[in-house]
Amino acid sequence: MKYLYCTIYFIICSVMNAGAQIALYQRDSSIKIYAYGQERTLAWCGGFNNPQFAMGDLNNDGLQDLVVFEPWNSVRTFINKGTAGHPNYVYAPEYALNFPAVYDYMILADYNRDGIPDLWLQGEYGVAVYTGYYNAENQVCFHFYKNLFYDNVIGATGPIYCFNNPSDIPAVVDIDGDGDLDIVSYDIGGYIMSWYRNMQVEDSLPADSISIDLATHCWGKEIQGYYRTFLLGYECDDSDLTGLPPYFRMPGGGTRTTHTGGTTCLFDYDMDGDYDCLYGSISYNSMTLGTNGRIPYNPTGSDSIVSQDTAWQSGGVPVNMYSWPAAFNVDVDQDGKKDLLISPNLQGENYNCIWYYKNYSTPGVADWRLQSDSFLTDQTIDLGTAAYPILYDYNKDGKPDLLIGSDGYFQNSSGHLRSRISYYQNTSTPGNPSFTLQSTDFLGIDSFNFQGAAPAVGDIDNDGIDDLIIGHTDGKLSYFKNMAASNTVQPVWQLASRVLTDVDGDTINVGAYAAPIIYDVDKDGKKDLVIGNILGTIQYYQNVSTVPGVIALKFVTANLGNAVSDPDISYGNYSAPFIGPIDSTGTDYLLLGAGSGNVYQFSGIGSGDTSLTYTLLNSDFAFVDSQCSEYNHPGTEYGIYSGLRSTPTVGDIAGDGSLYMIAGNNKGGVELYKQRYVYPSAVPTVNKNETGKVAVYPNPANDLLTIKWSGITQPLVQISVINMAGQQLYATTAAASANHAVIPVSMLPGGMYVCVLQGGVNRYYNKFTILR
Repeated sequence: MKYLYCTIYFIICSVMNAGAQIALYQRDSSIKIYAYGQERTLAWCGGFNNPQFAMGDLNNDGLQDLVVFEPWNSVRTFINKGTAGHPNYVYAPEYALNFPAVYDYMILADYNRDGIPDLWLQGEYGVAVYTGYYNAENQVCFHFYKNLFYDNVIGATGPIYCFNNPSDIPAVVDIDGDGDLDIVSYDIGGYIMSWYRNMQVEDSLPADSISIDLATHCWGKEIQGYYRTFLLGYECDDSDLTGLPPYFRMPGGGTRTTHTGGTTCLFDYDMDGDYDCLYGSISYNSMTLGTNGRIPYNPTGSDSIVSQDTAWQSGGVPVNMYSWPAAFNVDVDQDGKKDLLISPNLQGENYNCIWYYKNYSTPGVADWRLQSDSFLTDQTIDLGTAAYPILYDYNKDGKPDLLIGSDGYFQNSSGHLRSRISYYQNTSTPGNPSFTLQSTDFLGIDSFNFQGAAPAVGDIDNDGIDDLIIGHTDGKLSYFKNMAASNTVQPVWQLASRVLTDVDGDTINVGAYAAPIIYDVDKDGKKDLVIGNILGTIQYYQNVSTVPGVIALKFVTANLGNAVSDPDISYGNYSAPFIGPIDSTGTDYLLLGAGSGNVYQFSGIGSGDTSLTYTLLNSDFAFVDSQCSEYNHPGTEYGIYSGLRSTPTVGDIAGDGSLYMIAGNNKGGVELYKQRYVYPSAVPTVNKNETGKVAVYPNPANDLLTIKWSGITQPLVQISVINMAGQQLYATTAAASANHAVIPVSMLPGGMYVCVLQGGVNRYYNKFTILR
């Protein structure tokens, strides 16, 4: 799935230069998170499920930084603020903007030996390479170099691309020790490893060149079948290769028992000077180590795996990842020796999912020791798979606390997810906003064995006290009644209905991935139930209770406001609604999180008209520009984006009038955004029925905007357009008697604006949107 992003440039007449940008929300980390007496320094980085790891100097300061990639999900960047040997990785998402779109795997390796990391990834035809460079701000950027092909096969009708199964991870290392980087990856059957040799040095090409030959079909003389054990000593048939003598020959006859799904980590396990292989299979939860015998047994010969450990490390703590682990050889502690980070390459363990083995080896003596099975995750907010945050003053101290539910933590025993809710108390003091973890199993939710726990709080049974509704992945909901004496004391929530039903006794079921919110949609004074779902719509159940304390919900529509997240797809939309103010006007908007990670903003939810079609205002209304202007494609620019399956909530956390957005994602983590710009306090939204109001249409607009008014007695009206920061972008005058005017808006990019009409001392306002 490709990510959809939007960059907005404002043209400000006589005020700012063309191309200036503005953002409603921007990423923030000012709110501290504490747990067990310690600050969680990476709290807002978004969680981890299937991370891949790479290192490189992202900001040209001489220190190696950490890059984490999750397939088909996101690139995240962590700048090293420490010193040599004592790294301190700080989440710095702005550097991730400078990466092109990456989907299957990502490797940083300096092919041209200029000291700047280059990018290797799955391209259109196999392995592709991007060349790294530093821009004027000393941020690493990448420009596309080429897809890698070879043509040294007898009978080939043209160049052949370097093959790597998209779900596999190849190795990019200098196999032959000549100074240039080669590639080793499993073939299409997943049973032998091909060595794609870089001929840059052999052919005396410039250092910034890559020229590939297929050196052998069977690097390491081993075969990986369905079993943990390698078959050693096999010689492949390389007689179809030109430019090099045959390396091996495959014995005739026999049946190959093979499979696809392999991760290849080539590294010097015993520090003897050759590459050993740590292999992860889609079929197993452990890894197999193959030891290379080229050194010391045959230094001038070819690489050959001569021994193996089928449950690495059998003499220490073996890897246990449920299925398909992948290893990454990176110097994470910056001591000069590369360590191992091991994580699942497939959905499975989603919290203890980063195993860190520190390298204590000395030449010829392997010594790898497990340091942690939750490296990085223990510094984050991470609830396994998916996160559903809400802000609610649980302890009634006047400050909104943070409750986060999820689809659940992975259970190795069953292979299923089991959900919990975490409770973070708002412990902010003036100028020092913070949350402190109180419970990772709020209300003992784990004991209910829920799969999916998306919380919503509000008075759903019409007794004046806030209840709790929890949505589940099967599309159903549970109802926890508040048994407290009043709404001024901490709730006492008790399970009243494990499966919530409507007023007719039918089970409320939205299909899958129920994400509820409690809000008075029809403005009758009673809170209703609105539910997001996997189809991207929002279902609406009206509160028809006539007896305080008795829940009664009537189904009204499966598509409230015709609002849909990710409208271009028909399934897997994962709508997650938030309803409330998101700016200083106090207007209630509908935000819809989406499977793509976008956040959709709609107006109309506060009208009380349940038959209204809501107006889409933005599909991601906060944004940041990439500093690498040479390319502009999905993945380089974004705003509210914290990974797939966004789940937004908004509130004044610090009590200073500034709004924050917390957005959950499918990795079980959350990211934080702070309101950057506000509407001017003098710009209210007038009642549409008020005499002398200004009407604007079409809304959304594109090239021309018509402004219509009535009841203005002054001879002239002044018309202006301002942006969300209160900056005037356009101004003109018109005769009041004309009762309308048409102004050009084609020079304005997509976004929300306010039209201001002034007649004498009276000013009138209305908002409009431009969609591009």
